[in-house]
Amino acid sequence: MIGAISYKLRAEKTARLPLINGRLMHAAFFKILHEFSPELESFVHEKLNIKPFTVSFADPLNNIPSVEGRWQVKRGDKFFWKVTGLNEEILRAALAIPIGYEIQVGELILTVDDTNSEIFSKEEFISNVKKFSPATEIEFEFLTPVSFRIDNFDAPYPRADLIFPSLADKWTQVQMPAAVDKKVIKEISAQIRLTEWQGRSKKFYLANDRGTLGFWGIFKYSLKEINSDVRKVFMLLAKFGEYSGVGRLCAQGFGQTRVKFYEVFNLL
Repeated sequence: MIGAISYKLRAEKTARLPLINGRLMHAAFFKILHEFSPELESFVHEKLNIKPFTVSFADPLNNIPSVEGRWQVKRGDKFFWKVTGLNEEILRAALAIPIGYEIQVGELILTVDDTNSEIFSKEEFISNVKKFSPATEIEFEFLTPVSFRIDNFDAPYPRADLIFPSLADKWTQVQMPAAVDKKVIKEISAQIRLTEWQGRSKKFYLANDRGTLGFWGIFKYSLKEINSDVRKVFMLLAKFGEYSGVGRLCAQGFGQTRVKFYEVFNLL
């Protein structure tokens, strides 16, 4: 199974919340996993390097002022939160969160007011993407920062040969039905050109003494140099990124992604 569950949350008290709050939402979801199944929580936490879920930042639905990198939250303020799952157990845990459930996020308490879900079998996901015509361009909208690790360096580079091999790694880790070869994906990615972009990069601090470089924005890539059958593989990986996240720290809110496909024809 693969899917996403969205939550509308309501603040129960006045408190401050970091704008970059993925670590807090990560901790909140592990508490949810523990309550659902201590064995599942322990296995995911201790045994898996690539987590089979992502969490978004808690994102305000109304206009909330911020001071020095923190939302100044008041009782009644509303937030959007999204969890994606790449296996049935994670999705069952996320779906088990009832209306009225209280989520502790640092010093803030958020109550679940509403939920919405979209869940597919892995085979259905692949079939749905294959219905698209072979795209000549793929657009990634990176909603939250994306970062890659090269040796001991954070690489805030929107390069196709970083994005697609990263997705191939995640695809293999969660045992998607159609096998992909990361080495081959990386080689073919060298033919993919970045054609348009609007974005920026910045160092984001996850704690007072810990930060990572990341980029975000809208980036469009040309697949024109790749044959149509292989384009479908890259389309699958790109769409998979909406559920797996792109790059590092996706279980802490980084790499949240929205994808569009385009067919662009040369005009004479």
